[in-house]
Amino acid sequence: MASIIEPVGDEDFYNSIPDGGYGWVITFVGFLGNFVMFGLVTIWGILSNELLNNQYKGQTTMLELMGIGTVTLAGINGFTFLNVYLDRLGARWVMFIGSLLISLGMIISGSTNKVWQLYLTQGLMLGLGDSIVYMCIVGVVPQWFTTKRALAMGICSAGTGIGGLALSPLANVLLEKYGIAWTYRILGLMAFGISTISICLIRTRLPPGYSKRPIKSPIDPKMFRDVNLIIWSAGASISLIGYYTPLFYIPRYANAIGIDRADASNILGVCAALNAIGRIVLGFIADKVGRVNTYIVSAIISGVLCMAFWPNATTYGGLIAFACLFGFFGGMYFALAAPITATITGFEKISSGLAILFLISTFSAVGPPIASAIQASTPNESFIGIQMFCGAVFFVGAISSMIVKLRVTKSLFSIY
Repeated sequence: MASIIEPVGDEDFYNSIPDGGYGWVITFVGFLGNFVMFGLVTIWGILSNELLNNQYKGQTTMLELMGIGTVTLAGINGFTFLNVYLDRLGARWVMFIGSLLISLGMIISGSTNKVWQLYLTQGLMLGLGDSIVYMCIVGVVPQWFTTKRALAMGICSAGTGIGGLALSPLANVLLEKYGIAWTYRILGLMAFGISTISICLIRTRLPPGYSKRPIKSPIDPKMFRDVNLIIWSAGASISLIGYYTPLFYIPRYANAIGIDRADASNILGVCAALNAIGRIVLGFIADKVGRVNTYIVSAIISGVLCMAFWPNATTYGGLIAFACLFGFFGGMYFALAAPITATITGFEKISSGLAILFLISTFSAVGPPIASAIQASTPNESFIGIQMFCGAVFFVGAISSMIVKLRVTKSLFSIY
């Protein structure tokens, strides 16, 4: 969905932006959208563990199941270009189409009996729906704000963590009472119910004559010559692997160290909740000490947590502590990706820069199946290989950001 973050030369229009008002309703719409989208993505670790140990026990492997999550994650970033063409339908129809795909993807998953069918439903259909809704949200919310835009987007983003916090224990309760099939169906129906509120409330605020603009590609090919942008995007994508993988594996790891399914769901929920808080706090800190600086420190801390803390988190309390710290620091990509991209490209080229970042970030979806392959080749299928892998990719992200900073500022200690 188009955003008015791109200049259109209508000064009177920009002066009339409310910077609030109905914009807070639109912010609530964005919150609900993120709640549904990323809440369902977060609980894939819980659902995949149930599928592996019960419905498809002896019929599939964790590597095959992690591939489903990979398709979902790849779809979220890979289908962003479609919104350029859906834009003409209007925000309400775009939100409806995306929400319908999300709901149907979950509901139909409840009637599947083969793993490959889940690739089409929970993988492709859910990923496509998530992408459409996500791009609609990030396009519409900024249209209503000027000085409070960062706050509005931060509130929207918080829906991601709250969704994980709420849906993780809910999924566990549903699995215990109704089984995997009806868990999928109930979650799908719930998703559409919540999305209906967003569909009814969403409203755009576009400049005069915007609908007559010709459709153009969101990516400027010349931007691929920006070495700093490519280094940053590649490093951010690699470090994003380290965020998704623990989210998918925490429930399975918890079961392996003797924690029951209910407590494992609670741990995942706590991780998601701290992620929501971390995004807001890290965003605030970044404005004070530099966005790239904040990203580098957060990536290093996340890498240390995965390599040193996670392997020693062998009790419920220890794993809760890891989930809190990792949740707070590990999601720095979502809080800082757009501001850092704007810093590198300049505000006038941010849309194309973000499109390239999203495209390259599609690569991050390969993390869970790679982690599964690492575990399969580790003696006794220990989690140590996964933990070292997650830490390593965070360090790659930190090093890539350091390289960009050195290229721009010639110093590691400047505010950038």
